[in-house]
Formats: sequence, structure tokens, C-alpha cells
Amino acid sequence: MAARGILELRDSEFAGAVGVARAVINPPPGIFARTWGSSKHDIATGIHKPLLATCVVFSDVPRAKQLVLLTLDLSWWNSKPDELDLRTAILEGTGLQEHELMLHPSHTHSAPRTALEFADRPGGHLIPQYRAMLKKTCIELVARARASLAPATLTWRAGHCGLAFNRELLVPGRDEVLCGLNPTVKADDTLLVGRVVDGTGDVRCTFVNYACHPISLGGANTLISPDYVGAMRETVEAGCGGGECVFLHGASGNQAPRRSFEQDPAIADQNGREVGYAALSVLASMFPPQVSLTYAGVEESGTPLAIWKEQRNSSSARLSSRRTTVRLAIADLPSSEELRRAIQEASESYMVERLTRRLLARESVGDGKEGDFSFNIWQLGDSFILGTPAEMHTAFQLELRRRFPHHSVAVLNIVNGYASYLPPREDYAVGAYPVRVALYREGSMEAVLEAADRTMRELLAESAEAP
Repeated sequence: MAARGILELRDSEFAGAVGVARAVINPPPGIFARTWGSSKHDIATGIHKPLLATCVVFSDVPRAKQLVLLTLDLSWWNSKPDELDLRTAILEGTGLQEHELMLHPSHTHSAPRTALEFADRPGGHLIPQYRAMLKKTCIELVARARASLAPATLTWRAGHCGLAFNRELLVPGRDEVLCGLNPTVKADDTLLVGRVVDGTGDVRCTFVNYACHPISLGGANTLISPDYVGAMRETVEAGCGGGECVFLHGASGNQAPRRSFEQDPAIADQNGREVGYAALSVLASMFPPQVSLTYAGVEESGTPLAIWKEQRNSSSARLSSRRTTVRLAIADLPSSEELRRAIQEASESYMVERLTRRLLARESVGDGKEGDFSFNIWQLGDSFILGTPAEMHTAFQLELRRRFPHHSVAVLNIVNGYASYLPPREDYAVGAYPVRVALYREGSMEAVLEAADRTMRELLAESAEAP
């Protein structure tokens, strides 16, 4: 909620047209589904809850501009071709430009692999078939969402959820920071919730933007699962009166659920319900679309009472997008050849997994000393959606929200590519897991932050100048 002066409370809103479409994207049985180095299985034994793909199209009233958000219950992109081949097919199949599309996996760690680099693994022969289905489904979803465009108002409000904890734990007697629950460090508990309501008052869809790794389930789990996202969606959709619930994975680089790395899918469901009920609480607090709460005068009683009343207002129809590129220094990484040799020499499965990730990451940025880091920023009325290919830490979204207190800012991790972690400068002295696997050098997060700040201010300036 944004305070527009001392005498008005008003939510961030966008008034335009919105279309929504959804499909199930479960993989074929027997596909390679090993994402944890600690796993003892390569192929899943079943499906916990269905994997979903949801497309939301935002358009201005004249239908001259369109921005397309595609969310998928997938893990992360293991190589540059893994993501780029899919995104290119979507762009070509829909006529979209790069700045008009955000391709956003939920980051569940219990989804199948999609990279062709794993085609030689058990069940890897099914990956090309699955990729073909994903391309076809995504293109069809964009068409269906476009066909369903209708006038609507998107309203945002922030609340809180206590599921996420800091996940950088220093244990006495060990000389490294473990990736796990650290209850001594305050986590970012911000829960940003969006609601799309059409002209008849029906809820078309909801958004839940939360910074918490979907790692309720760990290496011992053998089921395909959207992790906590599945139960969260079910809870919100059952309680909000209609419409698809869309998960937007926030800047969770240093945050994880209270219960993590578990085997029992019931833990993922418990975690999801916690987020879902918190989101429903925020939805219950929202004003009706295009309504603010305004000071209306004094009512004399035992003491003078300040009376506030609902008031109709017009919401911003501004819709704009920008793709921003920053040149970043690449970290001191082993060469591709060195990593290939290390994989050949590794005897433990977890080490093979760890080194394979490093190799594919190294190949994605090349062997140079610098690389381009590109990301999308959308302005929707009083709000911003910012999607980067990295796993940003909460410091990134906290600082952006501090700098833009009168706008709702949704930060999305792993959008249009994968660039590993981008930790804040102070984390490099600690040396936690994200720092050890980061592709870019210290100070890179801060460089992206400043570039995002400049772009957002430019978009706001253009809004002020528009007739």
C-alpha cells in the first residue's frame, strides 16, 4: 500500500486489459529428473502435484502494446541453449520482442531436466520430446491468453509471511558456511500480492511474489513436484473467489523455507499452505479496484475522530518496458577444459553434479573477462516488474523498494536466462555457497541495482511527460 500524502491511502494499480491461460506441463514418465547431487535416483517414481505453465498478457487499453509473462514449474536453465532455444521459439511463434517477454521458472528443485546436455543420462532420451511439448504449449498459451484479453484492474498490496529464513549457516567447528536454515539472521518476510479484477468484478488471476527457494523437498524425494508452490496456488485459488494464482519467485538467493531438503511431500504442502494463507490475508485487506481511502473530516465524540472513507479514483494505464544491459566482470572461474577433466576424474555423484553445473555455467558466459548481463523492467501503472536471469539476494529487492516507496516492485529471479547468483558485496567476505558459484565478481549486484534504478527513473520520467 502506498501513502499518497498524509490524507490518502492508495494501492499501486494498473488499469488496462489482462488475459490469462494455463496448461499442465507434466513430463513424460521415465524422463531424467535428477537435480540434487545427493539423490540416489535418476528417474522420478511419480508426480506429487501437476507442473503448470501460466501465461498472463498485459495490454494497454488501445491494445497497441502487449507484455507477456510466462511462468513454468521448472527448476532452472542448465545451459545457455537450454533457455535460449525455448525463448527464441516463443518469440518467433508469437511475434514478441525480447523486452516484451518474461520467461520465468518457479525454481522448484523437483522438476525434470530440460537441457539437451543431459540426453545421454538415464531417461535423457525423453528430453527432446519434452522440450518440443514445452515450446508448443507456451506458444499456444500466449495465443489463448491474448484471446482472453479483457478490461481489468491489477491491484498490488504488500503483506508478510514467516516461511522464509536466511539459509547461510555457520556451524562451530566448520570452516565453511553451510547452505541451510540460519535462525539468527532476520529474513525478508515481504509478501507482495497482486489481484486482477475485470469489469464485472470477477477475479481473473492473482500474483504471489515471495522470496523463498522452492526446496522443501531435497535429494531423497523421488516425485516430480512444484514444491510448496503447488499447495500455495491451491490454497489461494480456493479462497479468493476465482482465477489462476501465479507464483512469482522473488529475490531468494539467501532464503529458504523453515522446512527444507525433506523427503515427505506433505512438508511441501504445509509450506505452501503457509504462504497461501498469508496471501489470502493480504487479498482480504485490499480495497475494491480503483478505490482509495481518503480523509473525510472530523466526527466529534469523546475526542475528535478522524473519519476516512472510500473514494473512487482513476488508476494509471501506463504500460512500458525496457531491456537493460550492464557489462560485468566475470569471476575467476576454472576453464571449460579444466572442468571437463575434473568431471572425468570425479568418483562421487554429488561431485559430478556440482562440476557439471560449473561447466555449463562457464560455457554460458564464455572464457572472456567480461560479459553482458541483460534484464527486463516493466512498468504497469504504479508498479514495476523486474526480471533478471540471476538468483538475486533479498538485499536487491529491499533496496529497490526502499528507493521507490510509492510503487510496488516485484523482483523475479531467473528470467530469460540463468546467470547463477549475484550476491551483495558484503557476502564476499563470508564466502557462502552463492559466492563460491557466482559467475560475476564482487560488486556486480550493486552495478545491476544502479542500472535498474536509472531505468525505473527514466520510465517514470517518461510517464510524467506523456499526455
